[in-house]
Amino acid sequence: MPDQARPPGRVRRRRLARTATALGVATLAGFATVAATGSISLAQAPGALGRAAPAESDGGDAFGRGGPERHRNGSADGDGGGDMSTVGNPGWKRDGHGDGKDKGTPVPCDPNALIAAITAANQAGGGTLRLAEKCVYTLTINQDDNGLPQVFQPITIYGQGATIIRAAAADNFRIFEVTTGGDLTLKDLTVAGGQIADADGGGITAGEGTRLTLERVTVRDNIATGATSEGGGIYSDRSKVTITKSTITRNTVGGDGGGFFNDNAAVLISKSKVTHNTAGDEGGGLVNDDGNATVDHVVISDNTAVNGGGVHGDGDLTEITKSTITRNTASGLGGGIYDDGDESLLLQHVTVADNTATSGGGLYLVEDIGATIEDSKIVYNTATSGDGGGIAIVGVEDGDPVVALRRTTVSGNQATGAAGGIFFNPFSDTTVLTLTDVRVTDNLAQNEPGGVYNNGVITVFGDVTIINNRPTNCIGSPNPVPTCFG
Repeated sequence: MPDQARPPGRVRRRRLARTATALGVATLAGFATVAATGSISLAQAPGALGRAAPAESDGGDAFGRGGPERHRNGSADGDGGGDMSTVGNPGWKRDGHGDGKDKGTPVPCDPNALIAAITAANQAGGGTLRLAEKCVYTLTINQDDNGLPQVFQPITIYGQGATIIRAAAADNFRIFEVTTGGDLTLKDLTVAGGQIADADGGGITAGEGTRLTLERVTVRDNIATGATSEGGGIYSDRSKVTITKSTITRNTVGGDGGGFFNDNAAVLISKSKVTHNTAGDEGGGLVNDDGNATVDHVVISDNTAVNGGGVHGDGDLTEITKSTITRNTASGLGGGIYDDGDESLLLQHVTVADNTATSGGGLYLVEDIGATIEDSKIVYNTATSGDGGGIAIVGVEDGDPVVALRRTTVSGNQATGAAGGIFFNPFSDTTVLTLTDVRVTDNLAQNEPGGVYNNGVITVFGDVTIINNRPTNCIGSPNPVPTCFG
């Protein structure tokens, strides 16, 4: 059995102290430069191998059967979170949606006026504010680690294309904090430049018993320093968060969740982008920790972390549909997705493409997790020094992942170790991986097998095709793989 990197012990917030990794320390060392220059430079490690060319005769259908393809909708190359989706913040257009044009109390283009307006709305039991069109509200004063008064009443802010930003020379503080009783809705607004040390939520924090709604909002260039900090852009703690048609980008955290960290909350992210975020530990794009997260028509791309370059799942339920997870990088495990939770991961109509990690270039699934992946494509991912270019499913003494793939293509992936396609190495050799109407084609590994490595039990249903993998399809696997030859 080839050597396989073991995942670190699970780290729960407020339960075990974190230990900074060498990469985490290096990331933290760069925070001073980030703060001074106001810019973040990300580098994505190239794969160790060149991309394997699929067989010319392997054409493929709408789900990529017969080989990988760059599909027009939901592709790795484009922005689409899925078929006919609209993602990201398109920018405020007065003659378009025009939200807030005639609604709420107008707030002059002055940060002190904004502070006074939020204070007044809290005192009045809630309110609706309308910011000056395309104004930049530059905050300079730290108020208990916040640039604006805490929100503890129902408040709606129509941004009208405005930006709320922390002044570069100001003390460290986040922009918004929603506390118990608060219900904050932001529309057509940019929240930028928040910075906080050894605390959570560099841009926005939604605390216990709160609601946070973002519509056509950009959360960018926020930082939460410190190895135990969580949520560089947004942090939610036992709250309800709804994000639609928004962008979470270029945020940085010393701990987990570069873009977004969900702690025991109910979260819906739809028609949005989570891009170019960085975590010193896990979940470059987003983390779901003990919560329920639904991600629909979302692009998660170009994020960086130690484990889980795009997504770290450790929640009750992480459900991702009609989305694209692409070009994310993990210096450890799981370039696209790293899931070590005791609960469920559901993927449907998801493209996981061009992600990079040491093992599990596309997905790394470990411990006692139930995962169902259907109608999806796992293509062109790379494991740079370990196993499972497309998917690594690894058991530990604490439990084994139970995984089912249905109507899914695993193709064009690469591994420096074994199994460019699927690496299945449970702790118990009786653990089952179920394949239904699955194609594993054109994957490349340096060690046998190139297609599927099986150290447990694989059951197959429907049309399962494992062909054109190098150096072998399944030969070299310790246990047989049904329907696989060569």
